[in-house]
Order: sequence, then structure tokens, then C-alpha cells
Amino acid sequence: MDSIQGKLDAIAGRDMPCPCCGNRLQVGAAGCACGARFVGLPLDDAPIKVKRFGPTMISTLLLVAVTSAIFVFTKWFALLSILVLWTSWRAMQLARRNPEWYGGYKTATTTFTLTLVASVGGAAYGITRIPQALDNYKLRQVMATRAEMYHFVNSTLAEYKRTHEGSYPKDAQEIKIALGESIPADYWDNRMKYSARTEGIADSEPLSMRRYGIPNTNFELRSAGPDGIDGTDDDIIMRDGLFYTAAEIKKLSEVSGAQGR
Repeated sequence: MDSIQGKLDAIAGRDMPCPCCGNRLQVGAAGCACGARFVGLPLDDAPIKVKRFGPTMISTLLLVAVTSAIFVFTKWFALLSILVLWTSWRAMQLARRNPEWYGGYKTATTTFTLTLVASVGGAAYGITRIPQALDNYKLRQVMATRAEMYHFVNSTLAEYKRTHEGSYPKDAQEIKIALGESIPADYWDNRMKYSARTEGIADSEPLSMRRYGIPNTNFELRSAGPDGIDGTDDDIIMRDGLFYTAAEIKKLSEVSGAQGR
């Protein structure tokens, strides 16, 4: 009652138009001659403040959208967590500096904290996976080169063998002359090397190292591997349709030399 009376005292002596007929009336009058009755005090000039929750809601919705995209599409959407962190941080600052105009401080803080913890955890997990990812990438390169070797053997060399009474060409130049095709390049765009082999590998191999595959043993196809240098441990070697490491080839040569003596 005291507050209402205080308002009446503050506006005493002022007049206002009747909202029905427009006649001027003393503020505080019970009614107008037109029959209109007043049910409350007139509003003062103080602005009505309505808290805004837009920035907080945007950050929260972004968190939900990014999380859904990560599980539904790809983990690369996790990079958008930077946007979630920025929007939630902005919502926190607005709510803290202007609490009368902006709300949702606790919600924005929760969104920021969850996103930060998830981002740090995801980054730590990603760092631990880097070595395996690099190994997988190198393995894909090797397998792509092996696939190219298989394709060359089963198409070009097989065609040459079919038309030359079961024999393989002696060198790359003979393949070029006979079929008009060149030796393919490996994954690293280095030209592979082809050489004919007339000795029987299967007879000179120890039983523990013997392979089974294309029965003819008279060609070698070699890629210099990732380093592009022939004769190193990362060379990719196919002999007679079977793959060998550089160490195995070296051991085979040693065994063959010992048997020859």
C-alpha cells in the first residue's frame, strides 16, 4: 500500500487522456464521464527489461548439432567445437556483464565446460593415434603399389606370355616393342623396374621360405619404395607373382650362392 500511495503522490497534479473518449482527466481519478473506469495506475516511464537467452541457446544448439554430426557423419566435424567454445564464451561474458539484459549464465558455462573437456580429450586421443594413422597411410601406399604390380602381371605380362609361347619378356624394351606398353609407375610416381629371370627360384629356396603362386619363376618387378632409392629395405619386390622383402631376397641370394659352391 505504501508503494502504491508513493506512486500516487509522485504523479499527483498530472493529467492524462481518457483511453475511450480522449478527455483530459486528473491522474488518480476513478473514472471518466464517458463511463470508462480505471483498473490500475498508469505505467511509468521506466523501460521494461526482458532478459535475452538467445546467445546461450545458440551455443547449446551448436553443441547438440556438432555432437550429432560427429556420430552420424565424420569425426572431422569435431573441428567445429571451436565455434561452440566461442559462442558459449560470448554468452557467458554477456550474462556476467549485463545480468539484467542477458540470462543463461549457468547454461552457457556448462556448455563451455563440456565442450572444452571433450575437445581436450579428443585432441589427446587423436595425438595417441597419430603413429598408427601414419603406419596405416604408409601401408595404403604399399598396397596401392602392390595392386599396380598385380595388374601389370595379370594383364601386360600375361598377354605377352600368351602370345610368346609361355615365355616372359627379357626386358622393358621388349614389352614396349611387342605390346606398346611401358612399365607402370609406383605410388610415388617412380618407374618400376622389370628384369627377366631364367633360373628356378623354387628349387633353390629353403622349404621354410617357399611360396606358392604363379608357377613360372622367370621375372622380377621391383619398386624403389617410399624413399625412391633402389636396394634399400623399403623396396617392394615381386618375383614370379609373389612378394618378398629386401631381407628375404638377400637371404635367398646367400642360400643360392652357398648351394652353387
